[in-house]
Amino acid sequence: MVLSPELPQLLRQHLKLAVQDFLDASGMSLGEFNGFLFHPGGAKVLETVQRVPDLRRDDLGYSWAVLRYFGNMSSPTILFALNQSLKAAAMAAFGPGFSAYFLTVDL
Repeated sequence: MVLSPELPQLLRQHLKLAVQDFLDASGMSLGEFNGFLFHPGGAKVLETVQRVPDLRRDDLGYSWAVLRYFGNMSSPTILFALNQSLKAAAMAAFGPGFSAYFLTVDL
């Protein structure tokens, strides 16, 4: 699988609304989370995901670590991030055709 070079632009255009819709439907706010697991699909993807909702690099620390040590292994990469953390409170995965999935983890 090859990621489209348009993915960062798609994230800039649509991620903020997708995250806000998820938070609204869940009755939550961004400030309630102590960390985030986003699919580490590449440095440009994580940089964009970090900027869109105005997160710090540390907020995505586990995602960055998995990208550094394992690279992008397609969809299962998010499970590596989950395995590395088990302390984060939210995660999102991205799939082909640009789809985004969100869930909260209460540990």
